[in-house]
Amino acid sequence: MSTSPIHDFLTKYADSGTVRCHMPGHKGKENPADITEISGADSLFESDNGGGIIEQSERNAARIFRSYKTLYSCGGSTLAINAMLALAKLNSGKSEVIAPRYSHRAFISSCIHLGLSPVWVYPDEFLSAKVSAENIERLITPNTAAVFITSIDYYGGMCDIEPIARVCKRHGVPLLIDNAHGAYLAFCSGGLHPLRRGAAMCADSAHKTLPVLTGGAYLHIADKKFAPDAKEAMSIFGSSSPSYLILDSLDKFNALYMSDPDIIERVCGMLDMLKAALKAKGVPLYDSDRMRVTLDSLSAGSSGISTAEILRQNGIECEYADAARCVLLFGAYTTAEDIKRVYEVLTSRDIFPKATGVSALKFARVEKALDPREAFYLPKELIDINKAVGRICAGITAPCPPGVPLIMPGEIISAEAVRQLRALGVKYIQVLL
Repeated sequence: MSTSPIHDFLTKYADSGTVRCHMPGHKGKENPADITEISGADSLFESDNGGGIIEQSERNAARIFRSYKTLYSCGGSTLAINAMLALAKLNSGKSEVIAPRYSHRAFISSCIHLGLSPVWVYPDEFLSAKVSAENIERLITPNTAAVFITSIDYYGGMCDIEPIARVCKRHGVPLLIDNAHGAYLAFCSGGLHPLRRGAAMCADSAHKTLPVLTGGAYLHIADKKFAPDAKEAMSIFGSSSPSYLILDSLDKFNALYMSDPDIIERVCGMLDMLKAALKAKGVPLYDSDRMRVTLDSLSAGSSGISTAEILRQNGIECEYADAARCVLLFGAYTTAEDIKRVYEVLTSRDIFPKATGVSALKFARVEKALDPREAFYLPKELIDINKAVGRICAGITAPCPPGVPLIMPGEIISAEAVRQLRALGVKYIQVLL
């Protein structure tokens, strides 16, 4: 079996000289690998049990990730999250999902589409993935369709998934993991990928840390009862014209890993050494996963946003920065030269200019007036954020990155929520009429 059946097909077709009397309209001139579902090319959402190139490639992906079944997404991990939640509702008939408050806006969007009601677990700090199994278990009821956890978080923090998985198994509730930032975990030491820790399903964003085009992602299934309906669940949310360029890049990573299984561990090893060297120089770091260096600007009396600006002036663009921290994200193709340059800038410049009045964000505790779906579809208006206290939120307000809403549709906007939204640069918000 080919290690890259999609790429092999596209290369052969590009070299064939075939007259392209089919979509797309550029006829291969923009990129000869950009095709649609022509004969032999397979259809993404209808590729099961046909033996076509997509099915072959997805089986290769399942093999390297060690999943029961892996499905490709050309709509990012958002599409995989949509499908996971749809499958959880379809298999349970229930309507509540327990989720930490730091969940990405893709989660609340899915709840709106599917009529699911989130039951929130509040972490101690904004964006923190650290929630406990005890807090999860207290919220499980006979109406719980699933537990949904985000790990890795945007700072690089990770949730202890195994005890939560044991709680879920004891109650017969599937554990779904938004692992958008952690696809690489399957290919480095430690056994920290959610599939190894007890997840029933897992969404991985390939493009964040693997050499895959933006939009490339995976839905991994460990519990086989979810597999038969998985393609159909993805199809109700995904485009009927998925990008073959993205599929090609997902396919090529399978072959790359099979030929060089140490590719991820090598980068992680270099980053381990970088962190050790930075700590030895006194650079304050926030504890993060192996593919990030998270600078703890707040502990240095500075602001992550200020740190990011200084790095930008020195030719380094960060992944994310807020009042507290600045996050540098690396990937499979990060080079030793890249890491050397980062080290030199971080140790030879004052990257922590003094700042006053800076504090880390926390989620405001707010009251729920309506379910998200109900609030989203009611008449609404856009108002100045300073006039929003006491009003009911009607939209999803989530500056991206990190794409984490501080206030959800159906919640009553508090003065503290307004303060936090202003701190993230939000000037206007949708509220119910």
